Amino acid sequence: MSGVELGLGLIGIGRPWPTPDNTVCPSDQAWALLDRAIELGIRFFDTAAAYGRSEAVLGEYLRNLPPGRRDGLLVATKCGEMWPTPDGIQPDHSIGALEASFERSLRLLGHVDLLQLHKCTVDDLHDERLLTWFEELRNCGDVGAVGVSVSSEEALRTALDVAVFDTVQFPANSASTGFATVFAEAERTCLALLNRPMASGALAGAANPFTFHASAFRRAVVLTGTTHLDHLAANAENFAAAMTATADQEV
Repeated sequence: MSGVELGLGLIGIGRPWPTPDNTVCPSDQAWALLDRAIELGIRFFDTAAAYGRSEAVLGEYLRNLPPGRRDGLLVATKCGEMWPTPDGIQPDHSIGALEASFERSLRLLGHVDLLQLHKCTVDDLHDERLLTWFEELRNCGDVGAVGVSVSSEEALRTALDVAVFDTVQFPANSASTGFATVFAEAERTCLALLNRPMASGALAGAANPFTFHASAFRRAVVLTGTTHLDHLAANAENFAAAMTATADQEV
């Protein structure tokens, strides 16, 4: 994968988000959303064990695609956290829990192109047994690539220093540029997966939010998390406009 692409985050098709009061996108609407995403040229889909029914809905959709259609798509999921999680219970990053989560994801999705450690911490990145488990999964061909999802700049910096993972997922938008700065300053870079591109809705009414991603990254997937077809189409249009404008400025 080269350049900056638009991907689709799929928490909204599996569980209430961002608040417990939000309704879950029904399966027929989820299938329409996935159809529209593919029509718009999106090929990267990001789900997780912690996204409720998301893996199951996506897996059923993929199994019903015409022969060969799945080959052009990249499906990423995450292990290390389940949902619902009782209050005060931390994500389980023990090898046994990760193995069970990965096996469940395989059953639901059929194939996993990218497996990420959900809510990866600095301590996780110093755990040689955990790092070895991910490396062996990739080396054996059980997954195409391995990555981490982080929520602190320190964890991002450590993940890049460890140089084990193919991808790293983190929040990046014009309202919160710290993660992007850490990534840009790293000696080793892997594929960046950028979540919260609109700062959880705070940038929805601002100028094109994807201009930041187009100018700050040379290789990345920007994950939009909408479940509405019109919103998805608008995001795709704005993303394309941002990429074109940035390319024109560089000529």
